[in-house]
Amino acid sequence: MQRFEQAWRLVWTGMAFVLFGVGGLILTATVFPLINLLIADREKRAIVAQRLVHWAFRLHVFYMTLFGVIGVTMIGVEKLENDRGVLVVANHPSLLDVVLLIAAMKRAQCIVKYQIWGNPFMRGVVSAADYIRNDGDPEKLLEDCGAKLARGQNIVIFPEGSRTVPGVPMKLQRGVANIAVRLGAPIRLITIDCVPPSLMKGQKWYQIPTVKSQFTITVHGLIDISRFMSDSNSSVAARHLNTYLAEQLNGGTRAENA
Repeated sequence: MQRFEQAWRLVWTGMAFVLFGVGGLILTATVFPLINLLIADREKRAIVAQRLVHWAFRLHVFYMTLFGVIGVTMIGVEKLENDRGVLVVANHPSLLDVVLLIAAMKRAQCIVKYQIWGNPFMRGVVSAADYIRNDGDPEKLLEDCGAKLARGQNIVIFPEGSRTVPGVPMKLQRGVANIAVRLGAPIRLITIDCVPPSLMKGQKWYQIPTVKSQFTITVHGLIDISRFMSDSNSSVAARHLNTYLAEQLNGGTRAENA
C-alpha cells in the first residue's frame, strides 16, 4: 500500500512541475501582454501581476494538496494582512517555499537571481511582477529594495541565499541584515518546517519521500530592529542582527511582539 501511495505522489509531483512550467508560459504569452496593453502605469501593472501570481500559486498549492503531493498547515498567516514595507525573512528547506509564501501573501515582492531572467518558464512572470533583480551589485540591490519598501511593498527574502541543508546549522548571508539596518525596515520572521524533507538542495524532483511531506508555515512576530541600532556603526549593527536572525531560524524562542 505504501508503495502504491508513493507511486501516486510521484505521478502527481511530475505533473505539478509540468503544470508550473506551462502555467508560466501561458501567463507570459497571453495574460501579461494583455495587462501591458490595458494598463499604462508600470507600478499598477506590477500590482495586478503580483496578485495574479499570488492566485496562480494558491491554485498550484491547492492542486498539490488535493492530489496528496504535500500537506500544508498555515499558522498565524493572518499577521501578514496588515504588513506594509516589511522584510519577510524565512528559512528555505524546500524548492516549494517561495510558492507557499507567495500563495499566503496577496502582494509580495521577491529578490530574484539574475539567472531567472534567462529561464523561459519564469522570465515573463518575474518581469511582469517587477520583482527585484539581483545582479550581484549590493548598492543597486539596496536602492531597489528601498524604493519598494517605501511604496509599502513587502519583500520575501531567504537569508541563506540557497536551500537549507538538513542537519547543518544555517549560515546566513549578511545581505538581509544590511538591508534592514540601512533602510530601517522591520522584519517579519517566518519558519518553514518540512517533514519528511522534500525537494531539498541537490535533490531531484522524482526523489520523493516514502510518506507525504507535511509543510508547516509559522508566521512569527515583527522584529523591531531599533534595538540593534544603538551602535552608530551600521556594520556592527548588521552583524548583531544577523547573529540574532540565525539564532531564531535555528530554533530560538522567536519571542517577538505579535
